[in-house]
Amino acid sequence: MAIVILTIGLLGTAGLTTGVIRGNHYSKNITSATAAGQTLLESVKSSGYTNATSANFPNDTVTMGGMTFTRTTTITNSSPAANMKTVSVTVGWTESNNTARSVNLQTILAE
Repeated sequence: MAIVILTIGLLGTAGLTTGVIRGNHYSKNITSATAAGQTLLESVKSSGYTNATSANFPNDTVTMGGMTFTRTTTITNSSPAANMKTVSVTVGWTESNNTARSVNLQTILAE
């Protein structure tokens, strides 16, 4: 009887451990995606107001930690007001269980 209880407890612990590992993997991916997005956002900002156009920053892919991330840049002129641009970088990836994930970073540039 004691062995049955011990077995049930160990199986429960194994299931919990799997969930923790999955959560750590997701956290690593979201951190990597945020870093990839921040790098691109900083590149747009450092290019200056005039050069900040979607044509100068086409969609690309980056591989970090064995995961491939797709970065999409959208630059909206006169948003939120005249002589301003809203820069949005979306970084997407697909988890090992085929779940699509993404993070979005935004900033505003002024002339």
